[in-house]
Amino acid sequence: MFRIWERLGLSEVPQAVLWDLDGTLVDSESAWVAYSKDVVLAQGGIWEDADSAYIFGVSKLEHANRLAQAIARGGGEPNDPCALYAMVEDSMRTKAYPNTTLLPGAAELLVVLRDVGVPQVLVTATAADLVDVVLSALPEHYFNALVTGSDPVPAKPDPAPYLLGAKRVGAEISRCLIFEDSAVGLAAARASTANVVDVSATPLVELAALLSDPQTCPRADL
Repeated sequence: MFRIWERLGLSEVPQAVLWDLDGTLVDSESAWVAYSKDVVLAQGGIWEDADSAYIFGVSKLEHANRLAQAIARGGGEPNDPCALYAMVEDSMRTKAYPNTTLLPGAAELLVVLRDVGVPQVLVTATAADLVDVVLSALPEHYFNALVTGSDPVPAKPDPAPYLLGAKRVGAEISRCLIFEDSAVGLAAARASTANVVDVSATPLVELAALLSDPQTCPRADL
């Protein structure tokens, strides 16, 4: 695993690795968009490409308000934003997340990091009950701690979720590594002072390919 740290410009093994969920570990962003669009159109609204881009990584409240705005744009009947968001969540809970699969390269990295003793934290804006559905669908247990949208901290792009994630495993955030994909999530990660990997620019599958190198990473507790 040494070559991965080298590829990322790290001089030491991270004290912890913090992972975003949607779009980083699992390909669920398209489902969030599809079900959000369904709710808006059913209420007489208009869904635009800008709405799809906006909802990636934002808080529940921001997502909910965007649904209401899209409905108002089309002259549809006004509705409680949180009720609209609950409709989207219900579809994610019953249709998308039970069939969750990890993106290419994710499983290999999660397993080897776990096996060499690097603590891993899932840090997501997704609510805790939905995260439970995702974790139940995954083939193995990988995470030492979770930070979800149900935790009482400011949402991304505030760095608070990542700071809390590091705290939960007793790590210094500046010595942690974060994997992210959305603009909002990357802003939060970079503001935290951690080392950050934009998986859009550095796909997990490319990093996982380096695992075949004979050089290995020492255990984190050595």
